[in-house]
Amino acid sequence: MFRKNAIRGCSLVASVAVLCACGSHEEYKLRSVTSYQLESCDSVPTTDATHLEAIKAFNSELRQKYFVRQRDFEYVANHESGSDSSGVRQYKGPFYIYVHARKPEKAEERDGVDWAATIFMHAMQVRSRSNGQDWGGWNSVRTRNFAVAGRTVDGLGRWKCLMGSEIAWANVTRKGGQWTVTPLAVSVYENDEVRHALPTPSGAQIEGKEAVEASDPRGG
Repeated sequence: MFRKNAIRGCSLVASVAVLCACGSHEEYKLRSVTSYQLESCDSVPTTDATHLEAIKAFNSELRQKYFVRQRDFEYVANHESGSDSSGVRQYKGPFYIYVHARKPEKAEERDGVDWAATIFMHAMQVRSRSNGQDWGGWNSVRTRNFAVAGRTVDGLGRWKCLMGSEIAWANVTRKGGQWTVTPLAVSVYENDEVRHALPTPSGAQIEGKEAVEASDPRGG
C-alpha cells in the first residue's frame, strides 16, 4: 500500500512528468476516462490534480515495483512452477495510463474513502521468452485473454477511445489525504498470483544470460 499526504499544485505535475519520462524514454501518456451506458467512452489528457496524484501512487506501488523499464520497453518476470516455463515478457509502447474514476462503494464511504478509481496501464505489443529459448514474435497485447477470453478491451466497441490493452491495473483510493493502491493484475497474473511477477527480472535475465527462477511451490 502507498500512504503519503496528497501533494497539490504545479510541483505535482512536474513530479509526475519526471516519473513518466526516464531519461530519453518515451513518456507515458496519462489520460482520464469517462464511460457511458450507451457503450461509448471519452479519453482525454489528464490535467486533473487528483488524477495526477493517483497516477503518482500507481506508479510507485505498481509500475515501478513490478516492471523494469529499459529504453522504450517494459519487462516483467514470469516465475512459473518450473524453470522451462519461467522467463521474461517484454512490452512495447506507446504506453498509456488510464484513470477510470468511480464513485466510492458504500463500504468504502463508511471507511472514510472520499475518492476512488481503477487505474490501468496499457501497451501495444508483447513478446515472451522462456528460459534458454529465443524471443517469440511480437503480438498485439491481449493480456486478460490469458485467463478469460474476451475480457481485454481490445476490439470491444465500448472502449474505442482507448489505445492498446491492459498490462496492469489496480484499485486506487484516497482516505484522509492518503493513498492506497491495491494491485489487481500484473502482466498475465491476477489477484494473489501477481506475486509470480516478483522479483523483477535482472539485466542478465532480460538479456537471456541468466535463467528466471521458478516460483516457490509453497506459495512464493
